[in-house]
Amino acid sequence: MFRKSLLAVMVSGLMVAGVQAAESQVNGYLFGNVGQADYDFGSYFKPFAGSVDEKDTAFKVGAGVQLNKYVGVELQYIDLGEATYKQPDYKETIEVSGYGANLVGTLPLNRFKLYGKVGYHQLEADYKAKDTFFDERASSSEKDWITSYAVGATFAINPQFEVAVEYERYNDVEYRDIEAGRDVEVDIDLATIGLRYNF
Repeated sequence: MFRKSLLAVMVSGLMVAGVQAAESQVNGYLFGNVGQADYDFGSYFKPFAGSVDEKDTAFKVGAGVQLNKYVGVELQYIDLGEATYKQPDYKETIEVSGYGANLVGTLPLNRFKLYGKVGYHQLEADYKAKDTFFDERASSSEKDWITSYAVGATFAINPQFEVAVEYERYNDVEYRDIEAGRDVEVDIDLATIGLRYNF
């Protein structure tokens, strides 16, 4: 229900922004960001004796349209890296990537801009487990539509190029833990720095 409401809000926002853009110049841009993803499993792995590596390098690329100086929309592909759980003779990994759209609200401050985003993404979570002692392997793949939120800022080097810093959260990414026989939800935080090219 919440996701349907969010989608309705995004569509409504785009319709309003489209009307506002009718009397203003529409500008496009390309962007690329790289940074670190941090997987939050909560207390899921705490009962186990192994170790969890929850951080990995992540990146995203995409394109956007600035409908006016306050409202824009983006399409993007994102790779959130992987998280790894290890114990003697056993290892499991979860990798997350996908694509989606963001509705962007911007506050221009001369050469600086502050912005916030709300997004809707189809993310694929790939789970792999390997037991070297028993020579067993297991895997699963789940796709789901995920909500995301972001805040960030840009600094204009010149009219064409801007440097961006951004923090995002992807909520309730779900995958199937075959070994445990249960579904697991993980929140993923992403901090990045990137470059934006305006045209």
